Amino acid sequence: MSSILSQSAELSRTELVEWIVACALLVVGTSLLVRARFWMNAASTSLGHPLVPLFSGLYALLMGLVVVVLHNLWVADARVIVTILGWVALTIGVILLVAPELYAALLRRIPLTPGLVALRGLVRIALGGAVVGYLLTQG
Repeated sequence: MSSILSQSAELSRTELVEWIVACALLVVGTSLLVRARFWMNAASTSLGHPLVPLFSGLYALLMGLVVVVLHNLWVADARVIVTILGWVALTIGVILLVAPELYAALLRRIPLTPGLVALRGLVRIALGGAVVGYLLTQG
């Protein structure tokens, strides 16, 4: 355990955010890819509940703020993926909290199919892999 802590102490603030975001992308992406029907079921079951936009908005806002405050790097390499995703999360969080009906209307226009859910998973895996690849080549 102490070796993990000593290694993490050596990471810069931006590297720590990059690793957290990359790992989250890889795990969620894999889940979307291999459990597409589960995600579709969860989405269709919960879309009508009024707490979903509230909790989703708070989560997205928090994650977006953490990235934007700790990792607002506009650089010409894979690290910019983290920054862009932070701004996207922040924007979605604000929309969900201020105007949840706009987000719901947008979601109703996008067909929810297992293939589309799996594609979203593949995109996340590719983004997370790009960030991890960058981090591993820098160490």
